[in-house]
Parts: sequence; C-alpha cells; structure tokens
Amino acid sequence: MRQKYPILEFDDNKDAVLEPSRVQNKKDVPKECVITFFREVIQGLFLARRLEQIGTIYSETVDIPIYKTKINEKEICLVQGYLGSAGAAAQLEELIALGCERFIVCGGAGVLVKDTKVGQIVIPQAAIRDEGASYHYLPPSREVLMNQEVFSLIKEELRNRSIPFTVSKTWTTDAIFRETRKKIALRIEDGCMTVDMEAAAYFAVAQFRGVKLGQILYCGDDLSQEEWDGRKWKNKNIRKNIVELSMDICQKI
Repeated sequence: MRQKYPILEFDDNKDAVLEPSRVQNKKDVPKECVITFFREVIQGLFLARRLEQIGTIYSETVDIPIYKTKINEKEICLVQGYLGSAGAAAQLEELIALGCERFIVCGGAGVLVKDTKVGQIVIPQAAIRDEGASYHYLPPSREVLMNQEVFSLIKEELRNRSIPFTVSKTWTTDAIFRETRKKIALRIEDGCMTVDMEAAAYFAVAQFRGVKLGQILYCGDDLSQEEWDGRKWKNKNIRKNIVELSMDICQKI
C-alpha cells in the first residue's frame, strides 16, 4: 500500500475509525437535498418564512443549519455548502448519514476561457482531481465523473426550460491563490472551462456512498486574462433563480 506520496495510498476498506453515523443520527428527513453556496438566497428564504430548521452540522469554526422547505408542494432539504473539498466532503457525509440520498449542488465558478459571460450556466460532466479529499474515496485518477443519470436529467431539464448551458469539465483545486498561468493552460488543455473548489470531492463521496449527486455551476470571476477580474459576479437574481431551479430538478432525480 505504501506509495511515494501519501495522497496515493488509497484504502478501499469501507469501515473507518470514525463513521459519519457517529456524528449525525439518521432521521425522517426529505431524501432530496440542495447544497448551495449562495448564503444570501438562504437568508432571503428564511426571512420569507419558507424554511424550517431540522438539524445542524457542527464544526469548531461554524455551525451550519440544515433546513427543509417546500417546492411544488413537496419537501426538500436545503443547506449552505462548505468552501473547499475537505469541508464539502465531510458535510456531504453527514447529510447522507442524516438520510438524504439525492443531491443537487449549485454554486459559482471562476472561468478559464475568454469571452465567457457572467451568469452562463455550466454543467460539469467531470472534475479534474487537483484537491485532496477525493483521493480518500476513490483510487487515484486524473478526473472523476458526475453521476451520469443526474447529468442527463440536468441537461434535459435545462433544455425543456430553454435555458442555455455549456457542458464542460471543471478544475477542482483547494489552492485559490495558486492558480498560476501554467496550471490554467494545463487545465484548458484538459478540457476545463471553469475552476471550483469542491466538485471532485462531491462526485467522489457520492460514488463511494452510492448516492446520486449532480452539480450546476454559473460563471463568475474571470481568470482568463493577464489580471484577475472579479466582474461583480455575485448577481442576486441569477443566484436565486439557480437555487429554485436546483430544488425543482432535485425532486425529479
């Protein structure tokens, strides 16, 4: 098992010393769950009294409420995502232990390709594994695929709504301040249109645990030029619409 680099020492044993079930007890919760990074959307739904807290994910630095809400008269869980692959993986583990089985993740991503508009929707069919968490769930490989059933459903639903989208790979890295020109060029060669911090971990944990998970990204800040451009990408209407869209799609998985 010993390898030159510890990150490559994958162990396929399903049993760990600390299991998620020791942290979250299984409850009678909606099986569908949307994870979003858009905090202001969750706050807006809370202020509109559309959310009911049904649990909490605790950590040393922040406690994140687990909510349920209704869309199309059906209950669904809604939770704010952790930033970075390690926190994302742990949070997904806890949500699965709680009883959730079908997930849509929605968030923003940096763009690597020139002339990509703010708000453009990207469906990441695969993620380049340039982070750490996924290597503890799947054997080493260059990339990990989104669940193909959910991938197909997202495409179908967007087409039915006449919502333009692009299918691409995404580059998952935890090191947002180490996205160098050479690395960006390599990832473009790999077929990546976007860069994010969690997709590879989400896809790997979902595959390991046997749950269904898909992701929707929208294009935000621009890394395609010589200088980074934030582009004032945090558009409230875009983000609210994507959360509502994700909740609707998640119920159909």
